[in-house]
Amino acid sequence: MRKKERFFRKNAAFLIGISLLLGVAGHEAAAGAKSDGGSGTGVRKIKYAFTNTLRPVSYLDENGRPAGYDIEVIKLIDERLPQYEIEFVGTTSEDAWLGVDTGKYQLCTTNSFRTKAREEKYLFASQNSSGGLEYLLLNKKFTDVKSLEDVSDRNLTMVPFRPADAAINVIKTYNDNHPGKQIKIDTIDQFENADGVKWVASNRYDSWVIYESIYKGLVTSDGAPLADLEKDLIVIPFTAIATWALINRDETEFLDAYETVLIQLKNEGKLSELSKNILGTDVFQFDFVPLN
Repeated sequence: MRKKERFFRKNAAFLIGISLLLGVAGHEAAAGAKSDGGSGTGVRKIKYAFTNTLRPVSYLDENGRPAGYDIEVIKLIDERLPQYEIEFVGTTSEDAWLGVDTGKYQLCTTNSFRTKAREEKYLFASQNSSGGLEYLLLNKKFTDVKSLEDVSDRNLTMVPFRPADAAINVIKTYNDNHPGKQIKIDTIDQFENADGVKWVASNRYDSWVIYESIYKGLVTSDGAPLADLEKDLIVIPFTAIATWALINRDETEFLDAYETVLIQLKNEGKLSELSKNILGTDVFQFDFVPLN
């Protein structure tokens, strides 16, 4: 009887030990799969960098949590890609650009336009994730002007553009599509955006095209330096320039997955819904202006 008891005790201890070892091994395997760096079996971590000062596009809220339009889009994409775990990293635009280029990050959003120079450094989906709204800025006396066609018909003057300004492409595209109603484009090497706003308000020039976020920062946001000029100005939202996520050039597989979900979200109206709720306007209602 005592021999049988010793036999059962030894075997029970042996079985318990095996179970514990298997449990630890299983836990480690699961943890390894979740943090898998891309072996093809588990969940792969993607480091996503975003500019943390671009309210309401992307920023850190009062509790230090990622917030904004771009953040909500990436969250929806993350939910639909079980093979990936996206880690959110708030940083500067410069760090995000360099980090994606070098592989420190795999993905970033910085409210960036798509240019030929960037296409040489990054991968782009076929679908843009958002767009930068453009305002037609007018002196307050031009209450009857509603479009670029009206600017042309009335022969209104326009503030010159810096040669590298994205907004210059808005006028170039308009001119290409309206050969009989051209708007004269003048360029100037350097001036401040605040100067352009002041020039329209003072009627030195009749009109201008300005990025929404720049106008709000100068005129309508809390503590805006040119808030006193709002009464002298008219703004009309009329077009948008597409903005894109930048993806590391080695991440072709992730690009395919990201693009598939982004197109789904666009077709389901999710991007328009987020744009209305967070940005205040559905930027997808406009024809996006290409950049040359």
